[in-house]
Amino acid sequence: MGITNRRLLIFSLDYPPNTGGISRLMAELAKGLIKSGMPVRVLTKRAPDDPDYYCIKDIEERVIYRRPFRELHALLKLIRVPRDALIICGTYGEGYIARFAGRRVVQIVHGGELGPGYPWWKIYRRNIFQRWMFRNSDLIIANSLYTAGLAAKIVPGGKIVAIPLGVDAELFKPGDKLKSRDKLGLPQDKIIVLTVARIKEHKGFDVVFGALSAMSASEKEKIIHVIAGIGPDKEKFQAKARELGIESQLKWLGFVADEDLPDLYRAADLFVLCTREFKGGKGVEGFGLVFLEAQASGTPVVGTRTGGIPDAVKEGEGGFFIAEDDSDGLKKLLEKLCREPASFEHQGRLARERVERECTWESYIARFLETLKHSDPEL
Repeated sequence: MGITNRRLLIFSLDYPPNTGGISRLMAELAKGLIKSGMPVRVLTKRAPDDPDYYCIKDIEERVIYRRPFRELHALLKLIRVPRDALIICGTYGEGYIARFAGRRVVQIVHGGELGPGYPWWKIYRRNIFQRWMFRNSDLIIANSLYTAGLAAKIVPGGKIVAIPLGVDAELFKPGDKLKSRDKLGLPQDKIIVLTVARIKEHKGFDVVFGALSAMSASEKEKIIHVIAGIGPDKEKFQAKARELGIESQLKWLGFVADEDLPDLYRAADLFVLCTREFKGGKGVEGFGLVFLEAQASGTPVVGTRTGGIPDAVKEGEGGFFIAEDDSDGLKKLLEKLCREPASFEHQGRLARERVERECTWESYIARFLETLKHSDPEL
């Protein structure tokens, strides 16, 4: 079936088998809208190693993989779409293509692409294009109140709606902690503090390192900090760990496949991500889907009140907050975890209950669909 008779088209070049938050969001959005009865197709790129790969059977249109030909190919496909269709775009780069095709655009924004972090002239150039894109979008959907605020600075008075993300509560759910540790080769007799993130300076790994190094030898010995992720600052943080003498308290997993993430979250006693926001840098947590994934798995979380994290974490319901760069505040939480593990297990149960109540993909899709229908009553 061609895309010409569809009222909704999801256009995202970042899509499974790609990993990452945007890819998971766009796939869940496609599945959820289809499940709700909406006629939806997905326009994405071919997988480089599997040109016949289908993410959702029978609903995917594909474009060729290499740039810039994939963008041109996508443009030619979008020109075939009826002018009254809504094109849901995963990034504003895709929004440009859809608008150049003269089609109506629902633009999803994530946070990181809206903040500073480039030479001033690049920021100026980028903002010109973003302002044009947002002004010509029928609707802008942000993943948090923080991200909505960033978008509003670029296009004051724009039609912007904040819909915090959801999580697959069937995939990420509590289970046998010891069995998950055994599967992943993690120690059974340690308190596991987990971080899943790109290894970059603004993710605050050094805050965790500072907390660990300040603990007493007996408590420090009980804890292992498991780090899942890759990134440009890994060597820098490894050097910091050596400097602080905590190498034996760290386990670097590197890249972890999506299919292993549920077991990884279940294996942990506490999830920690101490993101800082650089005023002159581009590091920002637009939402923090990893916080929801951990909580859905029954693991309590610690975060900072930066970016969109407050939309993903609720204090007292499985979540704890510390100030930016507050190693001492984190140290106190880790000491309490060593002394009162049962209280953190209780917070993990509260986290799971909150996710089931208000943070599933089903609830996200319901809010998304309601917003779309409000924007376009004919859907």
